[in-house]
Amino acid sequence: MSVAAKKLTWDDIKDWPEDAGRTEIVDGELVMSPTPATRHQRICTLLGAEIFLFVRQNNLGEFLSSPIHVILAPHVHYEPDLCFISKQRQPIVKEKFIDGPPDLIIEVISESNRTHDTVVKFQHYAQYGVAEYWLVDPRDNEISTWRLEGNEYTLLARARPGDCILTDVLSGLELDPTSVLGESKIQSPIQSPERK
Repeated sequence: MSVAAKKLTWDDIKDWPEDAGRTEIVDGELVMSPTPATRHQRICTLLGAEIFLFVRQNNLGEFLSSPIHVILAPHVHYEPDLCFISKQRQPIVKEKFIDGPPDLIIEVISESNRTHDTVVKFQHYAQYGVAEYWLVDPRDNEISTWRLEGNEYTLLARARPGDCILTDVLSGLELDPTSVLGESKIQSPIQSPERK
């Protein structure tokens, strides 16, 4: 007689050290990811800075970056790259986690695990009520924004450098992907003198 494996919950991992890396629970199974690459981190930082200022200046709510735990269901828990919770929904922000779906989740696609962001998370974020989902794709140099309609996402727009990102959740935000994707290559702050 086989014994069913125990489905994990937040209680099983809540006391793990933060340096354990990204720890997510997908349908009760632990999924661990390595620390993101430099370009991934740079894109998150640039995009996060732009949105954080907009949210703060307009007193819209709270904007958070990874590592932050988002519990969508007892056996479904993610650590999105970036997320926004509107002022009206602040009660879901707890000391150590977000207890329910944020209004907006943004994921920067990791090339080593594209399916996790574009299929698995895409389906779960829609299923559990995340109103808007952005996929930042460094490979294709674009940011796609998706709006929840019923329990499925429909495409709002695909923005490339030179375009403006289309969003319902952060209405009024004017953001050209150039500021995020166009500056994401490593640049040395010190210029070497030209030889004569």
